[in-house]
Amino acid sequence: MIFNIFRKKRDKKSKNGTPKEPLLSTSREEFEGTLEVKEGKLPEDIHGVFHVSFPVGSVNSGGLPFPKKKANGEDNPEYGSPIMNGDGFVIQLDFNPNPNPKVKTKLMKTPCYYADEATKEGTKHHGLMGFHNMGITRMSMVLGGRNQLNTATQPIKFKNQINGSLLATYDVGRPYVLDPKTLELVTPVGRAREWMTAQPPMVPWPFGLIQTSAHPAFDPITQELFTVNYSKNKGSYTHLEQSLHHLKHNRHLFKSKLEALANELVDHEDTEQVKSRVNQFFHHLNDHVGGKKHDPEEPKGDVFMNLLLWKGEGALTSWTLSDQDGSKLAIYECMHQMGLTEDYIILTDCSFKFAMDMLFDNPFPESKIIERLIRRLATVKMEPFTTTYIIKRRELKPQGGFAIAYRLDLPIPLETIHYSCNYANPNGVITLVGIHNAATCIAEWVRTFDIRALDKRPVDPDYYSLFAVGSMDISRIGKWKIDAEKLTLLTDQSQVYGDAGKYNEENLGPNTWAISLYGYRGILSADEPVREIKQLWYLSDGTTKNLLTQFIYNLYKDYKHREIDLELIKKLTEKELPFGMTRLNVETMQPEEYFQFDRNVFPRGVHFIPRKTPRPTLDPELDGYLVCPVQVGNSPVNPTAYRSEFWIFDAQTIAKGPICKLSHPKIKFAFTLHTSWIPEAQPSDQKFIIPVRSDYDEVLKNLELGVDRKMLEEFFETHVYPHFN
Repeated sequence: MIFNIFRKKRDKKSKNGTPKEPLLSTSREEFEGTLEVKEGKLPEDIHGVFHVSFPVGSVNSGGLPFPKKKANGEDNPEYGSPIMNGDGFVIQLDFNPNPNPKVKTKLMKTPCYYADEATKEGTKHHGLMGFHNMGITRMSMVLGGRNQLNTATQPIKFKNQINGSLLATYDVGRPYVLDPKTLELVTPVGRAREWMTAQPPMVPWPFGLIQTSAHPAFDPITQELFTVNYSKNKGSYTHLEQSLHHLKHNRHLFKSKLEALANELVDHEDTEQVKSRVNQFFHHLNDHVGGKKHDPEEPKGDVFMNLLLWKGEGALTSWTLSDQDGSKLAIYECMHQMGLTEDYIILTDCSFKFAMDMLFDNPFPESKIIERLIRRLATVKMEPFTTTYIIKRRELKPQGGFAIAYRLDLPIPLETIHYSCNYANPNGVITLVGIHNAATCIAEWVRTFDIRALDKRPVDPDYYSLFAVGSMDISRIGKWKIDAEKLTLLTDQSQVYGDAGKYNEENLGPNTWAISLYGYRGILSADEPVREIKQLWYLSDGTTKNLLTQFIYNLYKDYKHREIDLELIKKLTEKELPFGMTRLNVETMQPEEYFQFDRNVFPRGVHFIPRKTPRPTLDPELDGYLVCPVQVGNSPVNPTAYRSEFWIFDAQTIAKGPICKLSHPKIKFAFTLHTSWIPEAQPSDQKFIIPVRSDYDEVLKNLELGVDRKMLEEFFETHVYPHFN
């Protein structure tokens, strides 16, 4: 038996002497049960099955937060890791047994999950093969990168299927088909050999780094799934090959040399001199580190961008993409989101640095001095615009090959993480509704050495690991018109909404402070496309002192599209504006309703569920309910004891507040990500299944010479394959 060698501090005391539970307290326990109505009444006509995905820490941590110490008193190298780096977890709420809705939870147990379990702290394999949190991802120098499937679920239904399935997704890993009934993984999308990996060719990992989109595009009409497989611009991979070599072969020497350099330079005033010294260090890494040398003549990877199509069976169809000038697409940030209309596929360079340079920004997680130095040099501001490409679906040859992704004449003039498109594109005009998180990057997280921008005091440790999304300006929502045939952004026909709200009043009213997630009727439906988005609900996260660090303030103080003066930013951050939910009329691009959450109450998502029996007197876009996962910490007795609930709103009257609050004593979340809904949780009727054994046997067989293939084959035979049929 392997004992959990980490311990959690659950017994901190609040000021009134009552037990304090961490803000990030999150459980990874799998269970099934019945939800309890805590307040209000469950609507009789709510139905279907709701899902929410989120990360829940590592095989070592037992949930969140990552503990500061191991049980033996040693420092825990995972402490302060970003919460985005964690095993995927799905909560399912089934409203069909009304009035006794069921709940089920499940960890996303990919093959690499079992490899991680077999090599975790305390096992005989950990020293050689163990996975470690390195920035925003988890990697092993022998086995490769973790596919954590922690970001979203997406309904899909291919031809000749009646029930359909869900898709579990992640930015750095193959998506997997998920059984809606059991929440078990059914099959990856495509064989491993059909995907190109983003790590250098000299790194022979069984679990290669696959860069894709966490939000692939499914067309309910043609029943086709589109996604991407790409590598980031190789200019961002500076010295990556030799760094990986020395991490694998000369780790302790590498760490000691880099720590010595970091101690000398981390607080040096001349940033240019710091950059020069660090570049020299990495340029001559073989000389500085010593040990087994890295061969500079080893083959280098090349930038690539492929569009992939899957119809639920057989091999993936792949098109190699270039722009209209014949140049390869160079992605500088990532492709977190995709868009689709009846005639076009939309690709964007999203403002989320979930790519190799961010994945690898913390090679020695136990060394905070190295982390400080690397962040100082490696972190760059998000581009304040969105480069956009259009693929004409009629030009895609059925057999694959080459295709053109046409770059628009102008980028969308604001940064974008998430967006949705009307399925209808009359006369070749696309309508793209984008969430523009101004002066923000959700790949940044609060570090253990961060200080607050307002008072230069250390950040409250409860906020370590959270997204560093302190507001440096208001977010915006844009409705962009694109002429897909002329490849022009129709700025004169586009509209942008942004509002600071009534920040001098107790009720802030409709505002766009730190927009997080949004929903509308039919979002992610596998049965019917949304021809036109008419009503949209979004969450605004206000301002938070502990999330506005000095580092983020300095990064975005000169933001190009600034709407709110820096002094006012500071004043309103000190005030800590509350969270809210707004309904936006997308036709007019004006807000029509608003609900403000109490302080210390944090909505973590919002999803529309249509009424089981439509009401003919209601606009269909308003005829339903909204489900929100909510972290509640406003108990007057113990304000730091957070509880997890699901609040239900009537979609047409959100200002009246939730009509029902549901909970279960075993549900514990701090931060959730994306949501989905399907009418019923029927067993997946996915017939085409890729066996894990044959998939990875092929990978192992084709690894480069010099790899201890026999050792890896024995490891997979013992620790991975027995978990799969």
